[in-house]
Amino acid sequence: MRLHTRLAALHDRRPPPPEPAGARLVRRAGRQAGLSSMHDGDSSFDALVIGAGPAGVSAALRLQQLGYRVLLVERSTVWPRVHVGEALTPGVRNIIELLDANDALAAVPHVAHAASRVLWRSRTPDLLQQAGSAIVDRGRFDAALLALARHRGVELEQPARLLHLSGVAGDWRVSLLCGEARCRQVRTRYILDASGRGALPRIDCAPRLAAIWGEVDQSALAELEGGTQVEALEHGWLWAGCLPGQRYRLMLVCDPQSSRQATPGGPEARLHAACAASRLLRAAAGLPLLGAVQMCSATPYLALDSWQDGSLKLGDAAFALDPVSSSGVEKAMRFSLQAAVALHTVLSDEDPGSHALARRFFEGRLVEACARHAHWTAAYYGQAWCADQPFWQERTRHEAIGDSAVRPELLTSLSAERARLAGYQPPELKPLAALNPARPLRLHGGAAIVELPCVVDDRVCLQLALDHPHLERPLAFLENEALFPHLARLVQPLPLPQLLQMLSAGMPGHKAHRIVGWLWQRGLLESVG
Repeated sequence: MRLHTRLAALHDRRPPPPEPAGARLVRRAGRQAGLSSMHDGDSSFDALVIGAGPAGVSAALRLQQLGYRVLLVERSTVWPRVHVGEALTPGVRNIIELLDANDALAAVPHVAHAASRVLWRSRTPDLLQQAGSAIVDRGRFDAALLALARHRGVELEQPARLLHLSGVAGDWRVSLLCGEARCRQVRTRYILDASGRGALPRIDCAPRLAAIWGEVDQSALAELEGGTQVEALEHGWLWAGCLPGQRYRLMLVCDPQSSRQATPGGPEARLHAACAASRLLRAAAGLPLLGAVQMCSATPYLALDSWQDGSLKLGDAAFALDPVSSSGVEKAMRFSLQAAVALHTVLSDEDPGSHALARRFFEGRLVEACARHAHWTAAYYGQAWCADQPFWQERTRHEAIGDSAVRPELLTSLSAERARLAGYQPPELKPLAALNPARPLRLHGGAAIVELPCVVDDRVCLQLALDHPHLERPLAFLENEALFPHLARLVQPLPLPQLLQMLSAGMPGHKAHRIVGWLWQRGLLESVG
């Protein structure tokens, strides 16, 4: 039974469902091993984080920065663990800087992301550059983050797992099995589940996907010059790239059922067949693999129970993105930082209104991440040279699927966000030279002022924001400056010098000029008269 099912039963004040036999066996084995005489003393924490991957450790580090006492629980006995997801997109750098983790991660083996050969829109590959991205040794990356957390004062139990949960939100009593024969009792205000994939109930944001991967000796593929290769095939796509240590990863992403039908045999046969059918990676089709082929689910989804009273889900436990963008690690870490802000808002303020606002912020970011990614991937799938094939057609037209009886508002929000993105058309920018300083300005007639949950000083608060069809999302800040209450006066026409003077009273003058120009170019301000 998953942790959040147990929590839901406690919140509803119903008796919990019958305990699975596996948990009973664990407890019986613990008693036989003498657990009852090996309890640690009670210890209290503000947050207990389950899972020491990038999402869990990012949340633990951020909460520790904010002054909270955190216990991190990791079940894996092997560390650094083998893991897929080595691609780090440029946005990871800002996250690492926020966590003050640059020095700790400086020694992690990595390969700077060279130009990629991408065969997607046509049968001729394109050469693409992506500055700032890299391929890392994920085991060493995870281990370095975990070592930093311990150095900073985050307490770690490893290997350990949850045996029993009781209490209420804000005062959980947790029994942990640490190692093979030690039981520890702790109390915690909040539980953060970053234990990985497998969320139920959930919304599937795309049809089923599976990833099949293996590694070959990089020296056998000298003609590829060590770059990343991405190629669309009729029944899926291939991704390949250099890993630290002269290894070269080959990965096939496909529909597991149609892939088995198209290529009988096991995962290794399907991976080799995909390479043989490709143009970029044909040379790898006959190479021996350095180890066993691995396979995992790659279906993107959104967990419906990511926010519960007293517990949150993070990383792949909350949502998983389509792997075509290689941004999963960055998005998981970024969402963990947003979750830490939501939790900080709850733990530092007893006001129920603040709790509701923190939840609105958390779930809004969750829905936005999934909707934007689903919108982007559907468009990208439609650009594939083989987009008329069933594999691609199904993904281009897919609508989110979930249990409409469980959190229907999340499914509605996801659909609404995708519809907004589908209808968005970037505005044609007006030249700044056309802005007549002699004519007053006001907000465009199609603009609206709305309330938006935003982060201010590490807490969630309601902020006035500008909404307009020319914006992908409501806009509360521009150049790190709050737009309101200043812009509220523009419901009525205001001379340009007076507008600039008003804005400059709360920000540097050069920012005021740039903000007015930005808004006017996009049609959010209009001249009067």
